[in-house]
Amino acid sequence: MSVQIWVGEIPEHSQEREAIVALARGLARLDELYLILANFTVGGQAVDLAIFKHNAGCVIELKHCDGKVIGGVNGKWEVIGANGEVHTVNPDRRNPYNQVISYFYRLSNFLNQNRGEFLSAHRAAEVDFRTCKRLVVVAPYVHPESEIVLDWKVDLKGLDELPTYLVTTTSSGIDLTDEELLAIPRLLRCEPWRDVNLLVGGEVGLPAAVPQEGVPVAEERPADEPAPPVAPSWRRWLLRVGIGLATLALLAAAVWGSGAWRAIWPPATPTPQATAPTLIILPTIPPLPPATAVPLIETVEQPIRQESALAGGWVTVVLRTVEFSPDRITLRWALVNEGTRPVSFPLTAANITIKDNVGNLYEVDASLSDPPTLLAQPGERFEGSCTVPRSVSPDALTLRIWVNGEPFEGRPKVWPVNVPGRD
Repeated sequence: MSVQIWVGEIPEHSQEREAIVALARGLARLDELYLILANFTVGGQAVDLAIFKHNAGCVIELKHCDGKVIGGVNGKWEVIGANGEVHTVNPDRRNPYNQVISYFYRLSNFLNQNRGEFLSAHRAAEVDFRTCKRLVVVAPYVHPESEIVLDWKVDLKGLDELPTYLVTTTSSGIDLTDEELLAIPRLLRCEPWRDVNLLVGGEVGLPAAVPQEGVPVAEERPADEPAPPVAPSWRRWLLRVGIGLATLALLAAAVWGSGAWRAIWPPATPTPQATAPTLIILPTIPPLPPATAVPLIETVEQPIRQESALAGGWVTVVLRTVEFSPDRITLRWALVNEGTRPVSFPLTAANITIKDNVGNLYEVDASLSDPPTLLAQPGERFEGSCTVPRSVSPDALTLRIWVNGEPFEGRPKVWPVNVPGRD
């Protein structure tokens, strides 16, 4: 369920198709729903790529560049290959920066104008697609000698960096359910890219296969009839190995019982008993002292901003870092109050929920929070930390961290975080 690819038309260039498949595979193991929309048209404007999840949207100009890239906000972009050859990116067209700006305005305006078709009046007033991120993505990666200077409007990422960016980024005006997300590609008249969705496991919501003449269709099983168990491939492999070993054992027993083995391996002539070897005692080497475990820190620095009636203005919560130690997990927060009244953020288990991708729950111990509650006066930024008194599960790849109530109003807000050092 974690990733689905939708297209206006299947991309013509193989490099673009390969990049989309690589991106989908990078997101496929996550438990959050990601929609990859590729090669579609909105308002007469062809759009390379857009990606949506529950709390973010990204509009992307995707470029394949084998070499270092030179470019900026204005003027042409050039790629210098390993052999020194220089190629212009988008000759006779706008540079990638201006292209993605154009994509962004066409797509965000269209979605805002039509959000009433898939959102209630109340929800439509809360959601603003103008908070979508704008990115130029270079595939397969940004050459370390590239010189690309952009402003705050557009981010630059390599395709290799994009999955991590998508997991950690949020858009302040986007907070959608699965049903609301799935309405977006349909509104844009995109179709599921079925072959690639099946390849990466994104079959949810896709149309059933259409029977074709001459092609057998599997008989449907009644709903109350359990599916026959299918052994995983490793179990089938072990079963084959076991059968093979058992067969060899039976053959060996038959040969041994018949005495035929003597013709192949005649009895060995006894050898004189060897003299016992001299025992040499080596000096004892003391063991090395155990290495001190160094905490792994994942820098997040992801803000979520919302207008609050209680605060009389905007409130922002920033998850700054998550520190993974052998015996604890520490989250560092910042609370920014742009309103006219004080606002609080309790660092407690009731207000903060943490789960990993395999379903383990990590409970905050309020006695270890410093301070127990962040309290920011109007115009003030206040920081603190909370702690989970246990280590992260060895099976965990990501954490999802929810703030359930204060200082926000409405639905809980969520931050996804990678666990460092996990593939």
